[in-house]
Amino acid sequence: MTTGQPNATSDRRTVVAVFLAGVAVFLVLYETQGLIPAIRTAYDIDAPTASLTVSATNVAMAVFLIPFSLLAPRIGHARQIAGGVILAALLALVLPFMPTAELLIAVRLLQGVAIASVPATAMAYLSLRLPSSALPGAIGVYIAGNTIGGLCSRLLTGLAAELLGWHGGLAVTAAVSLSFGLVVVWLLRRDLFGARRSDRRGAGRTGVDLDGLGDPAPVGEPEPVDDSTPAADPNAAAGPEAASGERSPRRAVVPLGSGLWRIYLTGFLCMIVFGGSFTMLGSRLQHDPWHLSEGAVALFFLIYLVGTVVTTYYGRLATKFSRTRLTLVGMVTSIAGAGLTLIDSLVWIIVGMSLLTGGFFLGHTGASAAASAARPGVDTTRSSAVYLTVYYLGTSLGAWLSAVLFTDFAWPGVVAMCMVSLIAVFALTLTGASIGFRKRP
Repeated sequence: MTTGQPNATSDRRTVVAVFLAGVAVFLVLYETQGLIPAIRTAYDIDAPTASLTVSATNVAMAVFLIPFSLLAPRIGHARQIAGGVILAALLALVLPFMPTAELLIAVRLLQGVAIASVPATAMAYLSLRLPSSALPGAIGVYIAGNTIGGLCSRLLTGLAAELLGWHGGLAVTAAVSLSFGLVVVWLLRRDLFGARRSDRRGAGRTGVDLDGLGDPAPVGEPEPVDDSTPAADPNAAAGPEAASGERSPRRAVVPLGSGLWRIYLTGFLCMIVFGGSFTMLGSRLQHDPWHLSEGAVALFFLIYLVGTVVTTYYGRLATKFSRTRLTLVGMVTSIAGAGLTLIDSLVWIIVGMSLLTGGFFLGHTGASAAASAARPGVDTTRSSAVYLTVYYLGTSLGAWLSAVLFTDFAWPGVVAMCMVSLIAVFALTLTGASIGFRKRP
């Protein structure tokens, strides 16, 4: 069902606006991750405190994802997206001028709140504004925007800091984010300043797939065969009762059945590894024996593109191998990669971080797909939102815990944290194979 102006031009405008919104907010989400050493020096604080500039933003984002998803229909999806983009960018502009570390962390916390309004709303907005046939491609474009923004958040800030100092690096990233935000406002102007027609469009559509919000997820590939779950149904989010017109049973606020708690925990532990290792990577590279600059460290975030390759091909792999096998291979690969980073060689660090990244995305992609797969009596939208919440909480814990361990035990402490988390995911996958991962015969 469509209303408003269902034509190719308005549809393209909507997709471009949501794509740029994703780029804009993820540009500022991780902007301090590669600047931890510079922030420590500037404010004379320890590594755990400096890491809160990453953790605070991710915690706030995780906490406000679900509340914003409930608020959007009341104030308008387009208004919430545009407001979040602009507010996050404006907060980024004032960030370099914070006189104390406490104020810096407080502003980063507020940024997380503003950023949450976009991933909590973007896919639902696309489902309301676009015809069903255009939705999969549009979601793929939005996720690509998140990927580009997340990568450039580390890369652009670091390279700009090389020339302008860390204050200048943050300012440049904020200016780019605000520019994109203004374009988003212009593209969404009809929904922003007119009647909220977009909130009624596609009202009969249910089960918006939230898989992949934030960091890269499978795009343009068939959904992997789900393990021990029925095939997806257009009314899956509302349950089989909704398809027949009957009243659906009341569901748990946080769905944990059908092995979902294992899936949430898998994403949480994987993100502890990924968020923690990359947060402290810069600190390691700026110590003996390399003493690399912010710009040089920023280039190491290009390793993130390994994840884009893995998620792109995950759908094909899942047609040949079970999630159990893919996840186990991913964890073994990550463990090997983490071990290689202990070698004091830039080449081996690059190889190790690449393997760790590829293995992480094998685990995360499978878990995120499983969280959004249809299950009897489970609201897939809610289970996906819960997965995203614990996923970003894992980023926060990983960033902080890795800083604590790095302070006391240097890089081996970070690697130990990664090893423990990866082994835990390995064990979860094996013990949960019969209820959430193994393919049916």
